[in-house]
Amino acid sequence: MSETRTEASLGMHTRFNSDPDFPAAEIESCIRDALAAQTEAQNVLRPRPVSTCEPQIDSLVVVEIICAIEEIVGVDLPPTFSPRGGYDDVETCVTDLVNITRAVWVELVKEKENHE
Repeated sequence: MSETRTEASLGMHTRFNSDPDFPAAEIESCIRDALAAQTEAQNVLRPRPVSTCEPQIDSLVVVEIICAIEEIVGVDLPPTFSPRGGYDDVETCVTDLVNITRAVWVELVKEKENHE
């Protein structure tokens, strides 16, 4: 993410805890756990192989994961954090969501420090 976005431009609401240590491991674990649960559910609901035209992780699943991340960091992330169509693989999803969340976290920590 090349440009820094402020809380207002992101349309976020916050219950932010200004602990400067970003909980990367907890967020990554949350994402991987949610993806594993979703994979199990999809295997039951649709035992056929996934089409190559379908994303491995659809945008609805990403929205559910974002809601779980919001609980960890105490920030309401905007729906625009969910890419259209979802993600083609788990690693891209995990990396992208952790990086986006980290960018928001860093911005909020800076903002909090500037107001103190």
